[in-house]
Amino acid sequence: MFGTADEAVRRHRSVLAGLLTVLLLVGSAFGILGSLTPTKAPSIRLAAEGTFTVSLSFAPNPVPAGTQTQISLSFTSGGSTPFTVWVNGSAPGCAPPTQPFTTPNYTNNFPCTPSSSGSYNVHLDAIDSSGYKASTSNTLTVSTGGGGCTSNCGGSGSGNSTGGFAIPDSLVATMFMFVMIFFAGLFALAGGVIAMAVLISRRLRQLTEAMKPPEQAPPESKPPS
Repeated sequence: MFGTADEAVRRHRSVLAGLLTVLLLVGSAFGILGSLTPTKAPSIRLAAEGTFTVSLSFAPNPVPAGTQTQISLSFTSGGSTPFTVWVNGSAPGCAPPTQPFTTPNYTNNFPCTPSSSGSYNVHLDAIDSSGYKASTSNTLTVSTGGGGCTSNCGGSGSGNSTGGFAIPDSLVATMFMFVMIFFAGLFALAGGVIAMAVLISRRLRQLTEAMKPPEQAPPESKPPS
């Protein structure tokens, strides 16, 4: 009876040892797998606001419409080149040729000629090669000048305008040439018609004379025998 109890205790101990061994093996396996799993690299976020500043100015400002002004764009040395720039709200004639545009320079000067009067709040956004950004704005005032126009300017005018419709000199010369050619052609046509009429008249006269019967000679008169 005591031998049976000791045997049961030994069996329980064997089962517990086997369970502990299995648990140790499973825990070791998960530890190994965890060490093999690649760790995720921490994400690096670029700062929304950069370590550089940008300035925008116009000279002269105000400027008459149709007069050239100089745009000055400067970056502080904290930014890294090249810079990518977006410009919004420019006056007509002063917008950049491409949007956005890239510049490798910390100081930039661009000439432009505004064509329409008004007050323009020009806003500029810039991003350097590291991803930092900066922005600025400035107001360009374009007045109505004698050398330009106020709106919907299609070209450049010269001379004193009277306010009416002006015919270009080239159109006047073309119309004068057309009138001269028309009258020359008209006179040539009239001369041809007259010459043709004279020729036809001569031909008709010749035909009429050819169709006349020949005149018969008068009968001979003899003295009575």
